[in-house]
Amino acid sequence: MSAPPDPFALPPPSTSRLRLLFLTVGAGAFFAGYWFLVLARDNWGAANRACAQLPEVADFLDCSTRILVLQALVPLAGPALVAMLVLLAQVAAPSVITLRYGAKRLEPWPVAFQQTVEAADLRSPPVLMLSDRGMLPWMFTYGRRPHHRIMLARSIRSYAKTDPSLVTATLAHELGHLRNRDVDRTYLGLFAVTGFALLAAVPMVWSATTTLDLAPALAVAWRTAVICLLVTTTFTAVIRTREHDADLRAGQFRREDILGLLSTGRQEQRRLLRLHPRLDERLKALRDPGRLLRPSIAEAVTAGIAAGVIVTELGVILHTVLPVPPLVAYWAAGFVVAMPVTGVAGLGVWRGALVRPFAVGRALAAGFAFGAGLLVGAVLAPRTSVQWSRWLAGAPDQAAVIGPGQIPPGTAIWMAAAILLLTTAVFGWLALAAIAWLPRSGPRAWRYAAPFTAVLFGVVMGMWFVAARLAASERWSPQSVAALVITPQVAVVLSALTVIALLALWPLARRAPFYAVAATVIAAALLPSYLALSSNPIQVTATVRQAALPDSTQAGAICLGLYISGVGVYGNPGDHGARQRLGRLLRAADDTLLNEIGEMFLRSASTGSQDLAALAWTAFVRRCDHLNRYHDKAVSDLPPPFPTEGW
Repeated sequence: MSAPPDPFALPPPSTSRLRLLFLTVGAGAFFAGYWFLVLARDNWGAANRACAQLPEVADFLDCSTRILVLQALVPLAGPALVAMLVLLAQVAAPSVITLRYGAKRLEPWPVAFQQTVEAADLRSPPVLMLSDRGMLPWMFTYGRRPHHRIMLARSIRSYAKTDPSLVTATLAHELGHLRNRDVDRTYLGLFAVTGFALLAAVPMVWSATTTLDLAPALAVAWRTAVICLLVTTTFTAVIRTREHDADLRAGQFRREDILGLLSTGRQEQRRLLRLHPRLDERLKALRDPGRLLRPSIAEAVTAGIAAGVIVTELGVILHTVLPVPPLVAYWAAGFVVAMPVTGVAGLGVWRGALVRPFAVGRALAAGFAFGAGLLVGAVLAPRTSVQWSRWLAGAPDQAAVIGPGQIPPGTAIWMAAAILLLTTAVFGWLALAAIAWLPRSGPRAWRYAAPFTAVLFGVVMGMWFVAARLAASERWSPQSVAALVITPQVAVVLSALTVIALLALWPLARRAPFYAVAATVIAAALLPSYLALSSNPIQVTATVRQAALPDSTQAGAICLGLYISGVGVYGNPGDHGARQRLGRLLRAADDTLLNEIGEMFLRSASTGSQDLAALAWTAFVRRCDHLNRYHDKAVSDLPPPFPTEGW
């Protein structure tokens, strides 16, 4: 009979879920920052109108870029404000709790207490504090590392004489929290949830419902409600899982006492949310730790939603602020989110492999759930899931709306299938890597698998979200999106990652030949696909309505043609004739800035400068946006999607 799995060979589930909680709170705080500092502010419209009055293109671009950068950065104040409140609460909490319970040091310690603390083998023993209240034998741990404290009820001394096993088991459970080092993290999670509720969720819903019409208020309220639900359920999962982890840790040095406590203890009274698991659940987990180590589908979905919101928001920020191509900006956003995602979802797959090495199906299901969560996160992301400029004059339209109605149906189905297949493949690779390397190197192999897994997650998320933005902004076909994203350079990166991932599974050739053959077949199918897409670029402008701007000198008619035809008016990268025609049309327009932009297009066509053409295109798109929204009236009756900049 094989030995039961060590629940602490890898970081326990409570640690992963705490990372997920911080991700979810961060996503909600992003939303709050964007609402209060961008959408709900009236001064952005005035600033944009000032930019629209500038006579020179260079000044106009500098002014509009400065506003877009500010609108991209100021929402970071939401997470920053929540973080400040969390840190202040973490510093003040120990003193406040001590005063709240009227606690004093317990001196001297009963012998049973001394023996239990010594058995826990802690590097820094806690201080035992005796409260002046409490008729039941409750305890809880608080404080900051390394000065932790355990609060004891006033009645604990009498219970220590009449029922010593109950008291030592309860104390062992609290010492288990200290052994797991989850006390500081749990209080950080509690304060993060409280800060999000006080500084973000409640004020945002109140502000939206009292200042907006019904449609935008509902758009804010239901997204906030979903994020609040995720935050609440994730926090509950953290608390419940840490209780299991503390039981398992205490069982290592007071197993019989813990079993007795869980068999005869008092059940927590049921509230709206049960913060502690039922005693029978805790007893089953203590006897079979493998129950806690299986990959969680709900955890994968929640991680996907939080990651989807943050990658979408962070991608827009980095694309606006950094002078890099859009794909690089979205890859950077994907990598930022990939490490905590790997610590949540990826680590769950490896823990599951400790319990049942060949349970690949559960990992594939978790990967599918994670991909579904990313799709939901893209719809929830505040900056790109709604065209806020329909209702709010100062809302930037730089980011295309990623929604089911904005992407052509065929492209939407293709992209949804792509992200589901890619995330399922990454999770499947994780499970196979665990099967290959856990028997050879043990749990320490995770420290090598985690960075590469984060790279895979970052590449997949970054590519998919930038493709989604492309598809939404210009209504591209699936072939056009693939050709735009998978360039020859990107194909080299994808091919290298696929080969490395395949080589990492070589131990499976003898242990599990079926999985080794399956991975080889998948890789053999992917590599030619990368090369075919990158070596045969599709003429993307042939897949949209061919650009024919109206033969008019009126700026309004020209901009309307731009919004209808999109990037098709720009032509292919080497189509200098299209740039000449566009330049001649703009040079004759009744707007001085459009005249100067037309001259830029003509110079780019004559010199073959792609950089100058891209700069002229950005100026053209922004000028039309300003004429549409900030010239005669604040918001157009029917504002169309914002064309893509810089592609």
